[in-house]
Amino acid sequence: MKPRAGSKALIREINEALVLDVVRVRRPVARARIAAETGLSPATVTGITARLLGAGLLTEAEAGRSTVGRPARLLDLSGDGVLAAGVRLSSTEAYVVLVNMRGEVVASHQEQLASTRPEDAAETIARAVRSTTGSRASATLVGVGVAVSGVVDQQGGIVLHSGSMGWENVAFRRRLASLMDTPVVLDSYVNSVASGLLLFDGGLGGRNLVIFSVGESLGASVVVNGNIHRGFNGTAGGFAHSSVGTGSARPCHCGAEDCLETWSSRWGIDRELERRGAAPGSLAGGDDVIESAADRLGAAAANAAKMFGPEGVVMAFTPEMNIPALTARTEQVFRGHYAHNATPHPTLELTATGPFDHASGAAHTVLAQLFTASTSDAAPGDSPSTAGVG
Repeated sequence: MKPRAGSKALIREINEALVLDVVRVRRPVARARIAAETGLSPATVTGITARLLGAGLLTEAEAGRSTVGRPARLLDLSGDGVLAAGVRLSSTEAYVVLVNMRGEVVASHQEQLASTRPEDAAETIARAVRSTTGSRASATLVGVGVAVSGVVDQQGGIVLHSGSMGWENVAFRRRLASLMDTPVVLDSYVNSVASGLLLFDGGLGGRNLVIFSVGESLGASVVVNGNIHRGFNGTAGGFAHSSVGTGSARPCHCGAEDCLETWSSRWGIDRELERRGAAPGSLAGGDDVIESAADRLGAAAANAAKMFGPEGVVMAFTPEMNIPALTARTEQVFRGHYAHNATPHPTLELTATGPFDHASGAAHTVLAQLFTASTSDAAPGDSPSTAGVG
């Protein structure tokens, strides 16, 4: 389904994506409903759905009853015939899930990393994906999505910066693609989570949101009219490395000082506790550190939201940061910044996310390309989007 601009193949791809997207939203759905919503003729819809059924992307569900005539044959997305792999890459492991067209996780697997060197990480991912797909040889793997913490150029397939991996300007997609025979898509943790929410949460379609990720690192995903906004230079959502201006000169792994990352990420909190002589990974005796982290996180999130004016804000805390003292104070500070605001404040949702959400979201990033046709001539694995942060 890769397009060639201006050709019949492009028109066919656009129409196939339109049909698949209606089935995704309305499933199960009759062909007549698809024709009505896409504006395509019934004959065209019949031809497209026949191709998609043959490719294993669609399946026929039980017949739907109508008031007159024969029951309509309803169409649904494929169960386990077509799969996408999603990988959550951390400094210690590659966590892999297989997701079907309906967004359901059907298998998972974990592989420990020998090191964070790009070549070791790529080999571990390739091996983990092969292990996970081995028992499902009859299924078609349409792609592999990889979520990495940091600043990611999705279009170029480059990890521009990842403090947790210790990477700078790593062309990781190309390295991984050389070990696999399927397209690879690279994105950040937070944009992967956002992709999953947008694709399979019907309530988020067309909405304006900011999704913040709070974990080992910090990130933000800016959603405009139901689509992730990545910015002119690919770094929209550059939340972690905004300066909080305290003059404390806390060094950040990006090379700057006093970034929000040094105060409110788990990495920053641990560095400050270690500086004070606390045991690595321990939060004992760090009440004022947690308080300072929450104060700066809540203020930074509110300031970012005020500039964008979203309908809603989601703050997703990973397990190591889902600490009541941190989450409660962050919410209090965020809401306090809207106490005297002249305009209605956005809804605020605090939620917990983890490796499963990052990995499944990475798979959803792959699946999303089936429901939205690209009009570019990008190389396999590229997408019209550019970059993600977090």
